[in-house]
Amino acid sequence: MPCPARRRAATDRRAVLAGLAVFLAAAACEVSQVPVEPVKPGKVVMGYYRTSSRTVYGHAEIDFAYLTHIAHAFAWPDSSGNLFVPDGFLYPELNAAARAAGVKMIVSLGGWGNCAGFPGAASTAANRSRLAAQLVDFCLANGYDGADLDWEFVSNDQEKADFSLLVETLAAAFKARSPQLLLTIAAPAGNYHGRWIDFERLAASFDLIGFMTYDYHGSWSGHAGHNAPLYAPPGDACGSLDESFAYALSRGVPLGKLLVGLPFFGRSFDCGAMGAAFTTCRNWSYAEIQGLPWSDWTRVWDDAAQAPFLRRNDGGLIISYDDMSSAGLKAQYVKDKAGAGVIIWELGDDYRSGSAELLEVVGRSFGARSAISRRPGRSSP
Repeated sequence: MPCPARRRAATDRRAVLAGLAVFLAAAACEVSQVPVEPVKPGKVVMGYYRTSSRTVYGHAEIDFAYLTHIAHAFAWPDSSGNLFVPDGFLYPELNAAARAAGVKMIVSLGGWGNCAGFPGAASTAANRSRLAAQLVDFCLANGYDGADLDWEFVSNDQEKADFSLLVETLAAAFKARSPQLLLTIAAPAGNYHGRWIDFERLAASFDLIGFMTYDYHGSWSGHAGHNAPLYAPPGDACGSLDESFAYALSRGVPLGKLLVGLPFFGRSFDCGAMGAAFTTCRNWSYAEIQGLPWSDWTRVWDDAAQAPFLRRNDGGLIISYDDMSSAGLKAQYVKDKAGAGVIIWELGDDYRSGSAELLEVVGRSFGARSAISRRPGRSSP
């Protein structure tokens, strides 16, 4: 049995060791909170942002370290080529914060439901020049670095010809500035609508060409399927990111300008399996999906599509979506194929518990590093 002196010595040693452990833990905590220099992504990360998102995902919540461009959505032209900017669109705090962080701000024109004015705006030289002049003035007055065209969709030979002239008019006006303004496009992901855009002619006019590689299945498709598969599953002819990438190259889009789309949303079908018939379909944000009760759902990974989906345990609903795993695979695909980067629809849809989970995955995949310490997010159910 140890003597009292030895017991006291052992107790003293334990106290010293315990104190040292507390000191080291505190020191490690302090070191972890030392600010680090942010590093920008090595590829383009262009996130679409709607001003209506500012109530839940304002400029103070955006981690600009993971972005290179923000496409501010949406303004649009009227049929005479006048630029229409809706009430409440301007968000000068966002523009200032982006500029301070070295992120380019681009005004996006059009978007689904806002494109009725495009055919008229593009139809005459006077209208095209009017829109170009007003866009230049708007960008210079409000701190934008250029404009993005999201005409959904150019639909016939006449519109195709007029759109080419509009793009070339805008490009000439933008390149006449010093520094030059950027011109980008959100383009259809396949030939159904892409046939009406003369990519071969216009590739030189655009700085970046983003393909909307999502919405491969939805209310318009005859069966349930992946919203944005990396690869097409066997027997499904509705498309994939890989097929759209090959299509873009076949149309003369340079790798250095080619962006693919990452959806921060998913889509549900009221059926029990991929490929099955359905009656109703709806959109879900990534954050909404992650808020579902896990016990009611099973996550399924589709090896062929390289994408997940959720199946409700009662067999009545499936949700196709992108999670951190599939977003990381798509970012790696862009790197492997030497593409220019990605477009994201839309910023804020992945924001929960103080973290933009998918944006962080994409940014880090492209080598970005934030100065902000974020709580690690959970994956999917």
